[in-house]
Amino acid sequence: MAITNQYFITSTTRYLTEIRDTVKNNYRRFFALDQPKAGSEKIPQMPAFQIRLFIDKALQQKLVIEIQFNNGTPAMHGKMRRLSQKRYLLTDSHQKLSRILNIVEIQSIKRIDQP
Repeated sequence: MAITNQYFITSTTRYLTEIRDTVKNNYRRFFALDQPKAGSEKIPQMPAFQIRLFIDKALQQKLVIEIQFNNGTPAMHGKMRRLSQKRYLLTDSHQKLSRILNIVEIQSIKRIDQP
């Protein structure tokens, strides 16, 4: 009797886990959560020396830049200011947003040409 109950519990748990995984996968497919968004291209990680070089150039020439982040948050563009040795403030001129960031958070930097 005890073996039958244990088998029933194990079987039910396995069945519920399978249902949960199926619902989760169908939800992700239906809302296209796993597909990349249009226009969002995967850019490789820039080397640290190149990031520092681009930051120094952007600070000296007051360039508008776009930064892609390692953690998958949306890219942000604007002008940078140095807060400390490794921390910077990126201010987006259009949306009046600011973000404090560290060099290790940056995946890539590119210059945005202003019309």
